Amino acid sequence: MNKDMYKPIPIYDNVSWDLTSEACHILLIAPSGAGKTLCLSYLSAMVLKRGHKILLIDGKNTALGATFKSIGVQVATNPNEIIIMLENLVDEMEHTYQNYFRHNEIDLDTNFSKLNLPATILIWDEVLSGLDSGTPEQRKKMIKLLKQLALKSRMSGTGILVLTSQRILSTDLPKSITEQCQTRLLMGANISEELFHVTLGGYKKDLAAGYHGGVGKGYAITPKTGLTYFEAPYMDFSKINFKELLEKLVHKNNE
Repeated sequence: MNKDMYKPIPIYDNVSWDLTSEACHILLIAPSGAGKTLCLSYLSAMVLKRGHKILLIDGKNTALGATFKSIGVQVATNPNEIIIMLENLVDEMEHTYQNYFRHNEIDLDTNFSKLNLPATILIWDEVLSGLDSGTPEQRKKMIKLLKQLALKSRMSGTGILVLTSQRILSTDLPKSITEQCQTRLLMGANISEELFHVTLGGYKKDLAAGYHGGVGKGYAITPKTGLTYFEAPYMDFSKINFKELLEKLVHKNNE
């Protein structure tokens, strides 16, 4: 087993992503051009490097989705595919509970890492766009399934969420989903007070040193750090063949 499988993924300074903690779900908000794709690329590579699995919802058919699909990562691009992917994740999550947690000696701290199970990470890029692409009935179903994963997937590790959007309002997603995303990242230069507050809970005007967001730069909040400045890890695609890197990691995990 990969000895680093359950180690937190470093992001910046004391900001990290711990898949086994209450902060396993991520909400990443970044306007166009703020560096969201680079950040997702880094997080994806680190997840695969640790031996976990990734699924991607890519309603806008981006280059990231095309790259993932070309190396065998499952990608959903329309409402029907999204619903099937979410349903399968919920079924897999329930199957894990039935087969591992109800027949083992467990305590309050037991989760998938203590049972040496890999996690399945669902990256939903532009979640609001994806929800709006379906009919009202499809949207309702997607939100219901997303709620189940947000509330129950931490212990099983199946369906840990990374939700991204260019913007978000308090009414865009139910609190039962957003409040479970205890790792929150906000990047970009032109961030309104409202967006800052909805995403991170504080206010730009209260930052002692002023707001210093930009491309790949912004603010994060986690249960361990509180509100803090961060810079997204940088991957230089002129020196790294990202597709080749992911392909090797996926192949290694499949072995």
